[in-house]
Amino acid sequence: MYKNIYRIKRISQEIKKEISYIIQNCINDPRLNQFSTILDVIISKDLSYAKIYVSFNKINHNFKKSSIEILNHAASYIRFLLSKNLKLRMIPQLVFFNDFSYIEGNKISNLLKTLK
Repeated sequence: MYKNIYRIKRISQEIKKEISYIIQNCINDPRLNQFSTILDVIISKDLSYAKIYVSFNKINHNFKKSSIEILNHAASYIRFLLSKNLKLRMIPQLVFFNDFSYIEGNKISNLLKTLK
């Protein structure tokens, strides 16, 4: 059982690395911000589904929403490129989400600073 958990973690780290490379170098969409960060990849136990959390440098909410839509639209192409680079029997379905943890962390940090 523990081997399976470590295997999923290794696969998620490898997918994270490959997707960040693909977004930076292989997707030539001018609407997509090249300064995006893949923060986390969560894979289901059967390796059929992957949630990818992305953070962008721009503050504009509409820009972030459109970038997530662009990435979800290009998910099948990204999956195709992943299948070329990774030696897995099954490449998971990719779904991109916007990650707000950095913003929430800053809010909490500012609240803690005001309490002192």
